[in-house]
Amino acid sequence: MAGLTETIYLNSPVPVQQMIVGMYGWWWYRRRFSRSFHQLVAEFKTRERWSAEQFADYQTERLGQLMTAAWRAPHYHRVFEQTGLTPDTPPRIALSQLPLLSKQTLRTQARELLTESPVPRGVIIQKSSGTTGTPTEIYYTPEMHAFELAVPEARNLNWAGVNYRDRRVMFGARKVCRFDQPSPPFWRFSPAEDLAYASIYHLSPQNLPSYLAFLREFKPSVVMGYPNALNILAQHALATGDLPAPAKAIFTTSENVTEQLRANLEAAWQCRIYDRYGAVECCFFASQCEHGRYHVSPEVGLIEILDEAGLPCPHGVIGEVVATGLQNTLQPLIRYRTGDAARWAVNQSCPCGRQMPILESIEGRIEDLCYTPDGRQVLRFDTVFKGVSTIREAQVVQESLNRFVIKLVPAEGFNEEDRARLRENMKLHVGEVQTDIELVEAIPRRSSGKFQAVVCKLSREEIEQLKCVV
Repeated sequence: MAGLTETIYLNSPVPVQQMIVGMYGWWWYRRRFSRSFHQLVAEFKTRERWSAEQFADYQTERLGQLMTAAWRAPHYHRVFEQTGLTPDTPPRIALSQLPLLSKQTLRTQARELLTESPVPRGVIIQKSSGTTGTPTEIYYTPEMHAFELAVPEARNLNWAGVNYRDRRVMFGARKVCRFDQPSPPFWRFSPAEDLAYASIYHLSPQNLPSYLAFLREFKPSVVMGYPNALNILAQHALATGDLPAPAKAIFTTSENVTEQLRANLEAAWQCRIYDRYGAVECCFFASQCEHGRYHVSPEVGLIEILDEAGLPCPHGVIGEVVATGLQNTLQPLIRYRTGDAARWAVNQSCPCGRQMPILESIEGRIEDLCYTPDGRQVLRFDTVFKGVSTIREAQVVQESLNRFVIKLVPAEGFNEEDRARLRENMKLHVGEVQTDIELVEAIPRRSSGKFQAVVCKLSREEIEQLKCVV
């Protein structure tokens, strides 16, 4: 829902909103779970036990088809000629010689990346504002859309032993009710999907008992959503003993899952988390198997992890995720800078036996990298909060090279001893810096509803100067 439709929906009475959600859910169910969807899920399962060599051959074939199509896009035609490539250049060699594709280029030249004009019938445009608020337009053919929907079913839900037919609840960015709605219900139900959409914008302390009562009554087998939103519920449930109904699996996405957050969610819902890593651009997908390791689905895209010089990072070393989608031949994204930071696992074997590349972890956003006075790059700060259990949520902000601010929403019992522990943990993590602790009532989300755990306010000039000194 968007624009006028969303305005009408949000200003309608709750019964009318519920009717609209039901109608939308029926349409969406028929569109999503089509014959193509089921066929693609079956194909994913057929490839489940492929060898690494088979996946490599598949990627090379798909890359060749992608490059052939890309020649028809105005942007790539120019880039290929400037780079000295020809249609006969082997795809792997061509890929290694191409420059990186920036998010800014995608935002401003989305149609220049298209390989067909006019746009074919049936194409849908997925929009994502990301962190800038400027919409990014991703063009999906019906076939591409079916593929994008089948991936998480086969490589996330099914790995956890559940599927789309299980009763589900979603805590995502969707605005299911007005921001100023004062009382429940803060959720709407789609009967066709057997899915409840729950608002993440009303998770205030006074509303949490209502959410948990709803979850006990609704009894979802599958819990999905932003991990930090789910953690607000989990912390309250564990602190009060007001637990939701047990679930079969929890599926998280879009935000980092810390050890403490994972422990909270798994204790509250009495089941395991299966985190996944993907994006609306659909040029990469990774998900946790039953052993907790992040397997990259090779059919979705080729992933490179590069250092600041654009060179491949050794396994175990953090770098920027650059992805080439292998399925979207209408709008190819070749060597696309995702803005994410990750590292390949040193140990590329897994007890599950799947021969898919393994990411050790997805660290966060490149733009959120912080820097220590001695020149180290620091991204994850979850160790700073170890030993402090009286925090609802927190955000680390680097104001300057020598000053960090920890903004936190305190839980009952937060005291001076906790402050001292946080400062000592920060010292162990980043060195001798000034650490200010600021208590706040809430930490604002991004426009997408996502939680931002780390914010670096250093200018590009300061960062470059630091690198030169070091």
